[in-house]
Amino acid sequence: MLTIRAICLVLLTSLVYGCATHLPQHEMPHSFVLPVLKDAPLVRYLNDRLVAPEVWSAFNPLYEGKDALAARLYLIDQARSGIDLQTYIYAGDTTGQLIAAHLLQAADRGVRVRLLVDDVGSGLSDIKITSLDWHPNIEVRLFNPLQLRTFRLLSKVGEFGRINHRMHNKLLVADGVAMITGGRNIGDEYFALSPMDFQDIDIIGLGPIARDAGGSFDLFWNHDLSQPVSKILRRSDDKALAKLRRELVSVRRQAARGPLMEAVADSNFIQALQDNRLAWYQGPAEWLFDPPAKADTHSELSGEPFLTRSLARHTAALDSELLIMSAYFIPGEQGQAAFERLLERGVNVSILTNSLASTDVLAVHSGYAPYRKPLLESGIELWELRPLAAQHERVNTFVGDSLASLHAKKLIFDRQSVFIGSLNLDPRSVNLNTEAGVLVEHAALAEYMSSLFVRWTDDDYAWRVVLDEQGELQWLADGKAWSREPDSSPARRFMTWLVSWLPIESQL
Repeated sequence: MLTIRAICLVLLTSLVYGCATHLPQHEMPHSFVLPVLKDAPLVRYLNDRLVAPEVWSAFNPLYEGKDALAARLYLIDQARSGIDLQTYIYAGDTTGQLIAAHLLQAADRGVRVRLLVDDVGSGLSDIKITSLDWHPNIEVRLFNPLQLRTFRLLSKVGEFGRINHRMHNKLLVADGVAMITGGRNIGDEYFALSPMDFQDIDIIGLGPIARDAGGSFDLFWNHDLSQPVSKILRRSDDKALAKLRRELVSVRRQAARGPLMEAVADSNFIQALQDNRLAWYQGPAEWLFDPPAKADTHSELSGEPFLTRSLARHTAALDSELLIMSAYFIPGEQGQAAFERLLERGVNVSILTNSLASTDVLAVHSGYAPYRKPLLESGIELWELRPLAAQHERVNTFVGDSLASLHAKKLIFDRQSVFIGSLNLDPRSVNLNTEAGVLVEHAALAEYMSSLFVRWTDDDYAWRVVLDEQGELQWLADGKAWSREPDSSPARRFMTWLVSWLPIESQL
């Protein structure tokens, strides 16, 4: 019986693989960011507060979870014409349902909602996706979707060559004049609403940058890899939408009675916004992104590192300092050589990434670990986040004590400009997935983000990794030194060592 099952599995997998070399092509009507409504609240806010709203963009960083959630809900609630949301992960938890409830309310008042979700990263059930899509003002598309909806695991195996390329972008655009981007997906752990608290950074932008970001959304939305759920899933109906609406209304009511919405309403972002004291950093900015064809295995652009090359040009122009926050950091031989060239030119390079104790992906840590000694020997300064990073300061808004894990992706160039986006410095982000982010040229913003880097590399937040007199790794904090990876169990260290033998660095 086992043999027959195995044979059937192999045959079915082969069948899936054979038919999955190309996604089925559907006739898809193209759509684009809607024209700006001059009397929309976000447009009025933009014109009242920006110095040159047609030329410069304005930015405000969002690093606390409650601020990041508050900003998203604010933009959704203020939108009057269109909302475009693009994300890698969309979880079906409290945060995911709360944002869906606000999107549904926006659609009810006539706002067009376009939701583009990576299919592998999506945590929403097909039923909920199709129910949302049934609303006349909401359309949902899945990026590079699996073909077997019921047997998803089997589809992942059979279609691996194609689905190994994912859309890792995170973007929200409201009314074509406001946007949010950064490292956060849609899920509780990204907004301090779970025992795992991802330390992350987003940025909200107003003005021309939203138009540019919306243009990249249109490219992804209209690409063949973005499949309408109405073409690949069974259509929904009014009854299913009504059921989902009741569920989302219940979630909003429960949230309103608990600490969640109170914390959102009292967030620094909302309070400063309402008091007209929100600090906007105004200046030139550039939207940088990989085109969707990077994830298309049948395109000549497949695997081309467009975004990384753009950042490399800025890195090559550095004079004195490069500060890096990257949740997953695997420089590879080329990256290591590039850092060494910077150091030879007198550029100081400092990096904050996850420790073995704080990482959520052991395989990535196994790929990163061998580079620590060579990087330190070349002169790079290196820190790793502690899982209880400044627990006495970093109060989780909605639950008790939580474990910290770095999820931010940020580069600061000479304290003059800063890049914030979805890009990790690892082979997967560089070569396999599509990524996006914003480069802002503003010395005060860069200095502010540099102060955040200094804070997050303090002893309360991170271990400093150095080489001792014998050239061995050492972790320092609180006047203490560790000769092996601190706060990590023998089993965790063993599993990381075991995975390090696999030839998978290019997939990490």
